[in-house]
Amino acid sequence: MQKVRTRLVNFRVTDDEFAQLKSASDRHGARCLSEYARSSMLTDPSHDPESVISKVVVLERRIATLETSMSRLHHALAGGDIEISASEK
Repeated sequence: MQKVRTRLVNFRVTDDEFAQLKSASDRHGARCLSEYARSSMLTDPSHDPESVISKVVVLERRIATLETSMSRLHHALAGGDIEISASEK
């Protein structure tokens, strides 16, 4: 049997923040926004698989960028030309 919840926690959000919370709640399959908020607040974010996966993806992108930069630097120091793409100008 589930414990009766008798305490109320209240906080204000903007319309955009509310939409983000509602969207996240739907994605996580919560039956209501309160359930999602309660779960999110009481769960250690370091154990959230989505959080870990998104952090790994970000790190992989940063490593790839670093590898490209290091390769260009090595090439430049070895006497080669450096090509600058439009996104780097």
